[in-house]
Amino acid sequence: MRLIILILFLLFFTKTTFSEDQYLVSYTLVKSHTKKSISELWKKHKIPKVILPVKNDVDIYEVIYKAKWIDSTWITCSGIYYVPKIKKAAPYMMFGHGTQIQKQRDVSDGDAQQGICLGFATDGYIACYPDYYGIGKGEGRHLYQHSWSEAMSFVYMLYAVDELNKKINLKNNGQLFLTGYSQGGHASFAAQKYFEAINDSRFKVTATSPMSGAYDMTGEQEKYMFQKYPKPFYLPYLLTSYQIAYNVLPDTKNIYTIFKSPFDTLLPYFFEKNLSRSFEDLDKLMPPIPKDIVKDYLVDMYQNDTTFLFKKKLAENNLTNWKPQAPVQFCYCKGDREVNYKNSEVAYNTMKSIGVTKIKLNNLSDHLDHNTCAAFAVMATKFYFDRFKKHGDNPKMKDVPKFKKALANIIKKKEEKKYKESHHDHARF
Repeated sequence: MRLIILILFLLFFTKTTFSEDQYLVSYTLVKSHTKKSISELWKKHKIPKVILPVKNDVDIYEVIYKAKWIDSTWITCSGIYYVPKIKKAAPYMMFGHGTQIQKQRDVSDGDAQQGICLGFATDGYIACYPDYYGIGKGEGRHLYQHSWSEAMSFVYMLYAVDELNKKINLKNNGQLFLTGYSQGGHASFAAQKYFEAINDSRFKVTATSPMSGAYDMTGEQEKYMFQKYPKPFYLPYLLTSYQIAYNVLPDTKNIYTIFKSPFDTLLPYFFEKNLSRSFEDLDKLMPPIPKDIVKDYLVDMYQNDTTFLFKKKLAENNLTNWKPQAPVQFCYCKGDREVNYKNSEVAYNTMKSIGVTKIKLNNLSDHLDHNTCAAFAVMATKFYFDRFKKHGDNPKMKDVPKFKKALANIIKKKEEKKYKESHHDHARF
């Protein structure tokens, strides 16, 4: 009897509802924001309302949904759903977050990337924050920089929230915007590729704005693996992920044996069911040149063996040589030391050369680094999407009103000055 009472108590107070829909497993109302509480958050974080207007209250749900794993079995994934309290139909905006190696993810007002979704939602977008496979409350291992699984986390979450909308009386206006920063830039651009390939008439991409992503992994981004690099943890993350996805080293039963000592014994603590260790912790242990963590014979294979499966599969996950149908804006900063800015330029130039016309290259700063660039990339993305939201696909329409552009430039100059003086690349994306 006590057990029954306890279960009923937990179900009632967590506000969790389980579903019998095709993709939606459950949804939980985690938090409700009012315009007043959002305004207080904006004030705390010094976010100008003229840049991110506060127009609507927002309900925040955690959503559990079904998705196909790489072997076609079904797993559960999770995501955060930001629902503006709005009567009219609204557009979807889906945001891909930056890299994380720990599985755990909280719903938090203090998380800058979740704050981006809240900012879009209060201004009338229905915002989705999909956890990639294996992140948050999802099953399986996260596959880093793996285009298909990144994209499917977007696709299946959208299928699930489309089912949820019927329960909470929310309507989409037919528009779908995709964006994300860093790994999220790669993930959101991959999502566009797969949404357009699936060609579901319910979910047509309106426009995308991938930000500072590594789209050219066997080209410009590869170069960082052979020189001093501020984030060397990316390389073992790639190798362990691609071994799961593709078995790129078929004769290797334990992937960690390809790493030099002591990393062969240290790395499992970071990539196997990691709930607390961060990539900052790992970077402190790593050699400054990423390739120095891998045994020499594998480095030689990568550089000299054209049939090496890891490199072939890495090339398959590049996002530079395909033809997007919906308009694209690449946002980046030339001062980026973490994701080579030339990734964006290579993608842009390659796509222009194969006949893509609805494409734009937007360098936000010649000086700002990876994280300091993010706020300005997000601003540019918001202005870009707003133009489509209000006016449709009108190439002649300017993205940024003169006053907002002037204000953004003032803020950017202050940030560039601060960064030049400190060289501190703050707030992680």
